[in-house]
Amino acid sequence: DIGCGGGFDSDPKIQYTISQLPGQFIGIEPDVEMDLSGIFTSVHRCCFEDAQIEPSSIDLAYAVMVLEHFEDPQTFWNKIHKILRPGGIFWGFTVDARHWFVLASLLTEKLHIKKFYLNLLHGKRGEQRYENYGVFYRSNTPRQIEKLTEAFASKTILNFYRIGQMDYYIPQKLRIFFRASDRFAIQMGWPGSIMAVRVEK
Repeated sequence: DIGCGGGFDSDPKIQYTISQLPGQFIGIEPDVEMDLSGIFTSVHRCCFEDAQIEPSSIDLAYAVMVLEHFEDPQTFWNKIHKILRPGGIFWGFTVDARHWFVLASLLTEKLHIKKFYLNLLHGKRGEQRYENYGVFYRSNTPRQIEKLTEAFASKTILNFYRIGQMDYYIPQKLRIFFRASDRFAIQMGWPGSIMAVRVEK
């Protein structure tokens, strides 16, 4: 579980359910301020790239809303390839950079208003809302993924959309307009906001 703090997509119950299945369950969490559950066989409090994991030892690895945070994504993908056993699988769930949300996210960061906006909408970082780490979106389009994962035997890229998917980031009174834009985007066949990547070594 890469980026294991807070649960599977911030859901500890799902993470606990997953923990009951494998013989070993390894957690990776670079944020030392994050409280971790005691369900892990072992925990690495460092960036995934620095974690001392035996090469070709992992059957399944996954990361939820992590890929967008890598400034040097090739190093991440090389590490994934190194630790997976032959036939091992990695699943990554992230934001699809073809969606308007990514442009808005990068723009608010560039203007230095993202923290203020999220605090205004949801409260203090790490207490009333999620941690909001820096983003680069360099592993967030099918084209980027194809290039970064050339060493893998196979890959599958999926895109998901749902009306209201981005409600968390929109003030209540404006959601009706953004949901209408979601419906229009679906009718046009445009990519949704969430991308899933499955690669096999």
